[in-house]
Amino acid sequence: MDARAELLYRRLLQRGTWRTQELAQALEWPADQVMQTLDALRTEGLASVTGEEGDTFRAVEPCIALPALLASRMREGRTPQPCPVRIGRFIALHEQSERLGDAAGPGENRNDVSVTIERLVAKVEREVMFLVPAYSEGGFEFSRPVVDMVLRRGARFRSVWASSVLQTPAAMAHAQWLTQEGAALRSVGTVPPRAMILDNAVAVVVDETEGARVVRSPAELERLCAVAERFWDRGATVRQTGRQPVAATRRPRSEVVLRLLAEGLTDDAIARRLGCSVRTVRNDVASAMTALDARSRFQAGARAMQVGLI
Repeated sequence: MDARAELLYRRLLQRGTWRTQELAQALEWPADQVMQTLDALRTEGLASVTGEEGDTFRAVEPCIALPALLASRMREGRTPQPCPVRIGRFIALHEQSERLGDAAGPGENRNDVSVTIERLVAKVEREVMFLVPAYSEGGFEFSRPVVDMVLRRGARFRSVWASSVLQTPAAMAHAQWLTQEGAALRSVGTVPPRAMILDNAVAVVVDETEGARVVRSPAELERLCAVAERFWDRGATVRQTGRQPVAATRRPRSEVVLRLLAEGLTDDAIARRLGCSVRTVRNDVASAMTALDARSRFQAGARAMQVGLI
């Protein structure tokens, strides 16, 4: 991101939510400049709108947002020039986010819940399941960076929505995007709990009156997982609509190359695994080394894992 966008993103990270005018005053920028930069951050998946009025914003956690940003640059051929300071700040932000943990508890508001969800999802190994009773603007259930992180880590993403959610145009657009990305989505009449279950090992349950809480008790997790599976089994599959169905998105080759690189495979072995030429693999490796400011192939793979890119 450019210097102005990075400054605004760092300011957003300093507290839970900001109104546009508050950001303008804090940064001493014109309001239209703040809005323009916020729009850019939202497009990149670094910021999210909160609340129904759409004039309050929050930062998407670095452990989710920054790997997605780097992956986007690599996919689009916008590989940044080597810059030790910038990549160092990138890694520092990511590590700081990971150290903060997941401390949601009773009374936490929606934005605190989103932060907790994002920090947990950055560690997923096998699967994430959402139970979604209603649509909420800026809610964690409708976050593209969250889904992107789950799929990038090679995990399965499932979501069960109440049928009423699909009546909201914004939710329907998100449903179409989910199916394009290869995520699994089903709908049922009603979904009583609002929850996220990660690897069947931890969950976040949100109650409108009591707030959010992180669940780790084996007995409660077992009950919640059983409820989720019943909803899933009863649900109707939500399929992509429109005249031109889009095939499920595969992980970009550059990210697969980095993963295999981190596993210690040679260029020849990676080329054979992916069915491409050795020159193609070497070009991907060179681009990754530049993007990650790495001095060696090994360092590129290690840094990609360090920042959550793979």
